[in-house]
Formats: sequence, structure tokens, C-alpha cells
Amino acid sequence: MHIRNSHKYGKPVKIIHPGEYYVSGGDEIIGTLLGSCIAVCLHDPERAVSGMNHFMLPGRISGIDIAKDKTAKYGITAINKLIKELEKIGADRGRLMAKIFGGGKVLDGVISSSTIPSDNIRLAKVMMEMEDIQIQEIDVGGIFTRKILMDVKTGGVYLKKSTRKEVIEEIEKQEADYARKIAGKA
Repeated sequence: MHIRNSHKYGKPVKIIHPGEYYVSGGDEIIGTLLGSCIAVCLHDPERAVSGMNHFMLPGRISGIDIAKDKTAKYGITAINKLIKELEKIGADRGRLMAKIFGGGKVLDGVISSSTIPSDNIRLAKVMMEMEDIQIQEIDVGGIFTRKILMDVKTGGVYLKKSTRKEVIEEIEKQEADYARKIAGKA
């Protein structure tokens, strides 16, 4: 995670990357850049606490996948960890509202020819239904990268879509680096 101070917004911005999540009750912004990955943003409006995750793979319920996952690389664990951490800082699961972004088919090669983006989208929706968390906003699929910035206090999300080559190249590098890392080759 990187921390930046934003003159534009007048508050700190916490940037998360694949396999990370962040929760807060402070006056700050959480941001990320998405390609095929998904970010689930959760907000408790009464407590003014929010959190965001950034996951690359949906995950499977098996000993090989999520049972050994100590990070948030799989959607199943990323969403569960996000909910638990929000509850630790005072969120009420019954009040959580969700916004889901990502799952774009923007990368060349294996990722763009696989079902990973659509599997990620499906998992995020199913997990929200299973947890009985209302989805307020969803912007998924397509051929876009997405930059998202979430205001922790309000739960509002700024979304910027792009098909610019340099943004796609940045996403490709980020996701390829992360894929190597989780495969133990970094």
C-alpha cells in the first residue's frame, strides 16, 4: 500500500494493490487501479467507516486455495477479511452497502482469454448476496481499466474508465508481477 497526500482532495489517499485491502474510519480516501481484478467497496453510513479490497482470482473452497491463503488474493478471503476488519472498527454488517468495480477484459494473453474477469464479477455478486449486503453500485466488465477513489466518510466513489494504452500497460505489469508473486516466482 502506498500513502499519498492529495492537494486536490485535501486528505490522505491510501492506494491498494492486488491482494490487498484497507479499512478506515478516518477522513481519507482509498484508491486502486483495476483491470481484470475486482474491488469491492463496503461502507457503513451510520458509523462512517469504509473499506476496499483488490482481488485477482475468485478462489475455490479447497485446501489448495483459500484454506492456506493468508493474503487477500482470492475473492472469497478478500471479501471475508474486509467484512471482519470493518466489524472490528465498528461497522454493523447489517448496514453495509457495497459498490463493485472491475473485471475488465483489457489484457492480452492468458488473462484476457480466460474466464477470470467474469468469474471475479460473479463471485463478488454471489458473496454480497450470501452476506445479505445490498449492492448500491456496480460497474464491471467491458474493455476498460478503472481507477477508483473511495471517500471513507461518505462512501462515495469516483470512477474513471480508460482504454489508454499506457494505463493498460501499467495494469498488465501490475497484474503480471502479482501473478508471479503468488505463484512463488517473484
